[in-house]
Amino acid sequence: MALGERIPASLIALFLLLAGLAALGIAAWPRPVPAPRTAAPAWWICPSNAACGWGAPTGASLAAPVTVMRRVVRIADPRRAEALAVEVTAMASAEVRWNGAVIGVNGRVGPDRAHEVPGRFTASVPVPWERLRAGDNLVEVRFSAHHRWVPVGRPVHRLAVGPPQEPLRGVLRAYLPTLVALGLLVAALLLQLFAGTGRVAALLAGVVLAQAVAEASKLMLTYAYPWQVTRLFVVALLAGIGALLLAWLAGALVGRRARMLLVVVTALAVGGAWLLPAWDAKALWALRAGAGAALACAAFGQGRMRMRVLLGGYGLALLWSSLVPGFLDSGYYLLAAAFLAAIAFPRRAVPVEAPIPAPAASPYVTLPHGNVQHRIASGDLLRAQAEDDYCRVHLADGRDLLVTVNLGALVRMAEPHLIRVHRSHAVNGASVAALHRGGPIELVDGTSIPVGRTYRAALAAWRDQ
Repeated sequence: MALGERIPASLIALFLLLAGLAALGIAAWPRPVPAPRTAAPAWWICPSNAACGWGAPTGASLAAPVTVMRRVVRIADPRRAEALAVEVTAMASAEVRWNGAVIGVNGRVGPDRAHEVPGRFTASVPVPWERLRAGDNLVEVRFSAHHRWVPVGRPVHRLAVGPPQEPLRGVLRAYLPTLVALGLLVAALLLQLFAGTGRVAALLAGVVLAQAVAEASKLMLTYAYPWQVTRLFVVALLAGIGALLLAWLAGALVGRRARMLLVVVTALAVGGAWLLPAWDAKALWALRAGAGAALACAAFGQGRMRMRVLLGGYGLALLWSSLVPGFLDSGYYLLAAAFLAAIAFPRRAVPVEAPIPAPAASPYVTLPHGNVQHRIASGDLLRAQAEDDYCRVHLADGRDLLVTVNLGALVRMAEPHLIRVHRSHAVNGASVAALHRGGPIELVDGTSIPVGRTYRAALAAWRDQ
């Protein structure tokens, strides 16, 4: 009995919901609980000579050619003061001065793109001991951001003066669940390819995996700040593509027109998400649009109860998890890996009935096409291929007939002539020219047909007869 038979769909849906809870817990666990602290000191921000004022660095747009930020750090006794550093995390080049002297640069600040050299997204500039003095010390940081090719709402993520930090340890701690999710997504993609569940599911797994790789690239602390802009763009773009693929996958449960309408509505929702100013919001609302499409198909779709339950559980888990911080960092990828692995399990092992026609079997097969009935000699049948809710039957004389029943019904109607060898293919046993162990089968017309994993045992039994 296949693993998909032993695991009820309701248990898989429950597992997805619990995985959503676990994803949130795992995403939050590696992050240290921040200690209570007072509000960060304000900086004197000068985007131009006539527009200076007190404010938070994270609120500065860095739209001016050069933006200068200053603040005063008071030191009682330089001889007893602990080591200090200016920590900069920004999509900009930076130059740091302490008491008027340059103590470090991150890239090269310039008045225009030609004179600027992009700096790293994260930099730590140590303050030399000899620059410290008792009393007030003036810190000045100059920024320029001419290599941003798309608008960014919050270019400065952090600007602080304090003890030197170990950024690698903090980032690894925060992105440990993402690395775990990367491994799970690779396994889910391989499972999709091995199980042959369809190109859409495999493509969705590949898109989610690529998005996780782009997200985890933040671990490369040495990249220049333009890549951070590219990274945000790629994550949001792949989130939108993933939402559309999820809508198309879920649309298999509804009619063709409803499926197209669902994809169009999802595309409009994703396009609306791209109108939001924040890049994280673009990705977040795009994923919510895909989750909504999955829920709609789970609620109003027809047939395939197992897939409906899986889509419903996945959509609910996505929507619920998206309300918690850290969802875009790791929670989404953990849930996607669980869902993609679940749908890769075979729905059930389908035994193939007696593949060789019995002597009393009718030499003709009746194939319906709407109100028309085609009477075909059994020897003229080569193979049949599923096309959504219909089937295309290939005949020995080269003709194709579109039959208005699904593949399962067609196999039952054409017993014992047709043998089902794949979820999307059935062949006439008399037209089989070669069987390859562990591989496809070849027909007398040279066509190669894949064999599904759940049908190999029945095909082997037919071969041994």
